[in-house]
Amino acid sequence: MFRALVSAVVVAGLVGAAHAATFVQKDKATLRALDKITGRSTDIEVIVGEPVVFGSLKVELEVCYQTPPEEAPESAAFLKIFSTQPVAVETMDAAVDANSVETVSEENPELFSGWMYASSPGLSALEHPVYDVWVIRCTAPDPVKLPDDPERPQ
Repeated sequence: MFRALVSAVVVAGLVGAAHAATFVQKDKATLRALDKITGRSTDIEVIVGEPVVFGSLKVELEVCYQTPPEEAPESAAFLKIFSTQPVAVETMDAAVDANSVETVSEENPELFSGWMYASSPGLSALEHPVYDVWVIRCTAPDPVKLPDDPERPQ
């Protein structure tokens, strides 16, 4: 009850602040994941609609909003995080690169579904005994550079 009340008050404050801000929708988010056992943190790039597996977590980015550079910096991302079957990996890079892990829905339900804010990582956080995940920023994909056309004059 207390947590719900605190969340409602903080969200009301953010809505008031967000009302003044202009958010731009982006297609990609940078998340930071902390393995509490080893103490290692890893930045993860997640694209909307393309789930990413990190250790025993599957992270899905639904939408990500970023304020423009001329306004106060804020990023807000709607994430869904699921538990997966344990993955045997030897390095953190292997944990980030794992992509063939299935979500176990009945035995390991959805761990988190909601908004995360870069400026307030503790407001809406993943509660997990091994991992912490929070939003760093939202970005757009890098532009694609077209190859030089040898027939086009320069």
